[in-house]
Amino acid sequence: MTYYADLTPYTYESSEQPALNVGWLSADEPFTKGVVAECVVDALKVLCARRVNQMRGLHFCEFCDVLMPHIKGGEKGEEEILLGSAEIHVCGDSGIVYAAPNLIVHYVMEHSYCPPAEFCSAVVEAVGVECADQLVLPE
Repeated sequence: MTYYADLTPYTYESSEQPALNVGWLSADEPFTKGVVAECVVDALKVLCARRVNQMRGLHFCEFCDVLMPHIKGGEKGEEEILLGSAEIHVCGDSGIVYAAPNLIVHYVMEHSYCPPAEFCSAVVEAVGVECADQLVLPE
């Protein structure tokens, strides 16, 4: 997959609104690890069903041997979602749009990736999930 550092300008596809990259990881580049609140993971699972920039091909996880990772997601958590062929776009409080590959939920769940706190906040707010916990605890 294409690597972009977190919070750099999004350039993967043309976009009507400027956006920032989150979660475009590579096995060749370090990334922030930590604990992400379950409410963020739940919100990511919902957003994975709201596909943006759906592609024909697949990106595979460079960190493990799982072929074609998938999750149960969507509004009711019952939709089978193949990861690696679409993006999540979410708008934060300040109007900043964040663009992430939908593999981000796999990276968080399986590889302890810790996205930026402002992205996690935007994800939770976009879905309307209440969260009493701190959203991220980087290592």
